[in-house]
Amino acid sequence: MSETMSQLLRMLSMSEIEVLGESVFCDDEIGLTWKHVDRLPDEAQMNRLSTRNETVLRALAMIEEHDQTRSDEGERAELHRLEGKLDLALELLAEVVGERHASTPTYPVRFNARGLCWECPEEIPVGALLSMECYVLPPWPLPLKVHVRIQAVEPRGRKWWVCGRIEGLFGGAKEWL
Repeated sequence: MSETMSQLLRMLSMSEIEVLGESVFCDDEIGLTWKHVDRLPDEAQMNRLSTRNETVLRALAMIEEHDQTRSDEGERAELHRLEGKLDLALELLAEVVGERHASTPTYPVRFNARGLCWECPEEIPVGALLSMECYVLPPWPLPLKVHVRIQAVEPRGRKWWVCGRIEGLFGGAKEWL
């Protein structure tokens, strides 16, 4: 194990290691909403949800992808101009649509394809199953929709650090995340 990885693991709590594993994770502040549910959807619904999540992740990756190469060729320059116009149109669309979702609260989150941990204003019982919407790219109101089983809850001042495993995420959606 590399020295950098060892240092990162020392920074994680045991709950975080249990949920996220000893793999790459992302620290960010993202929009989250959740509601308690009694059970996971049936297999067909989970398949549709996973396919939808893969589509969302692919779309967000395309939005964030920028071709940094420059060329003086006429055709290439025209493509760059068109790409710039499309980027501007997408940014304007994000502004307009984003205003509708401005009320989605954001939380400090640590996540990967296995699970997520976030700073929560309320205590959530261990074992609870949540249906969550995760707005991983804040300007774009395309949430990932996942089910999370709570594994650990730790008090942090007046808030709680809640860690849960993502359930039912598979295939391309898991790979893209």
